[in-house]
Amino acid sequence: MSYWLLPEGLLTGRTGTQALAGTGLAGGSVWLEWMRILGLNLAVTALLLVPANLITTKRGYPFGYISVLLLVAVLAVIVGTNSFTIPMPVRMPPSIGAFGSSGVYEIMAYVLAVAATPSISRWRIKKWWAIRGTTQRVRTSHSKTTITQRNTGVLLAFALLAAASALETVQIAAAVVPARP
Repeated sequence: MSYWLLPEGLLTGRTGTQALAGTGLAGGSVWLEWMRILGLNLAVTALLLVPANLITTKRGYPFGYISVLLLVAVLAVIVGTNSFTIPMPVRMPPSIGAFGSSGVYEIMAYVLAVAATPSISRWRIKKWWAIRGTTQRVRTSHSKTTITQRNTGVLLAFALLAAASALETVQIAAAVVPARP
């Protein structure tokens, strides 16, 4: 939708990660750039998405699911309007070509991390607008199977984020560093 309805560059420089990402290779090094991108992706995952799973709705849905949906919507607008720090030469139309960019794999990793961690829930919201007694404590499962599944999902999400960050670093290096004759 954002490809057809919103102007190109709508969110350029307007998101927190873009402000932290900079406009070129970190220190002129591909490795430093990869570490910076991976650090930003891990910060989004560890500070925003996964902690949202500490709270669940009345019906038991983790808030992490909502946060990842909002992030996917923002990323869709960024891709559709070509609002990258280093914009692509032309806007990417909705197509299978999106799988050539790192964003799809970053989203997959975010979804995997959130889907792997609902067992960390600590509180359930009983009433949305009440002043007192709005939350209740939730018992969490400490079974070996649950912990193993959670840890496996988080490790796979980390590996996917590392690979997506590497792909993004290569794409940035190709756009920033001039080709040698």
